[in-house]
Amino acid sequence: MPGDAPLLERLAGLPPVPASIAVALLERLPAAHRDPVIGPLFGVDDDGNTTVNPLVPPVLQQFQEKSGLQCYAALIEGLTGIWNAAVRAATVARLKSSGLPPDDLLLRLQKLSPTLGFSSEKAEWAREWVADPFTQDAVLVQQCLVRLLFAMRALAEARAAELTTKQG
Repeated sequence: MPGDAPLLERLAGLPPVPASIAVALLERLPAAHRDPVIGPLFGVDDDGNTTVNPLVPPVLQQFQEKSGLQCYAALIEGLTGIWNAAVRAATVARLKSSGLPPDDLLLRLQKLSPTLGFSSEKAEWAREWVADPFTQDAVLVQQCLVRLLFAMRALAEARAAELTTKQG
């Protein structure tokens, strides 16, 4: 695997890594809160007990429940979610500054892009977003970051195994 290939290309070149490996990895780490990638998602309270960011359990549950989910796909899903939220925020800012009434915002987003306007999402989620776009997209981005970090960490384990088992 050439070292100068773009990152996503290098990651895509790794053998498929099931997302469930991220859960197994977490069980093997002696101190998850000290890991440089996923460590910030964990902590230790005053009694020495591990604390966990509340977004971690649902992401790991998804990783376990989606039997065919590969880490590379989870990584791309995370990046895509963050990208969509960023583009939506920039588009909304432009639409609002042009004087678009708030009632027309979702309709205009749906017309511009199915991804931005949530046409593939449940109508309830779209209504929640319209009620509080900042909070809804902030939570989405945080969930995507957790997904991305766990997928990246599991892919890194696969790459480390590849590097350390090479004959040469």
